[in-house]
Amino acid sequence: MRERIIGLILLAMVFMSGLGQATPLFIPLSEHTLAKEVSTGGMPLYRTSTFSVNDEQVVSWLLFFRDSKVHKVEWRWYYPEGRTFARTFSVIPSIDGFTGWWAAPVWSCLNIKGTDVARMPGVWKVDVIVDFNKVLTEQFTVDGQKAY
Repeated sequence: MRERIIGLILLAMVFMSGLGQATPLFIPLSEHTLAKEVSTGGMPLYRTSTFSVNDEQVVSWLLFFRDSKVHKVEWRWYYPEGRTFARTFSVIPSIDGFTGWWAAPVWSCLNIKGTDVARMPGVWKVDVIVDFNKVLTEQFTVDGQKAY
């Protein structure tokens, strides 16, 4: 019985030691959307989840609130049948004290017009992975005639 109590006390101490840390276990996703473009200021334009084979691109846009660590972001774009089509990567920089921007918009673009994407209309999918943890899955439709 005494060993069990000591074990519980040690477990509680290990758990409590992590609570005082300023760095969160993950970076929170504040906002996300699919869009057709991104403005020069980094904001999504023409939000939608339905695209035409004549649209230039699909944009997966995310907004994170930064912390004191650098975070790696990966987008995995999937064909309608489920195979991986492409992977893209970005980095969310750490906050630069009080002089930096707290919000960090990041995005990835998947070209449509004139690519294999336009030749395969259907329901596509994109997974967003931050620091090796999937945080989001979004589906979008590419409508139109198959271009051969």
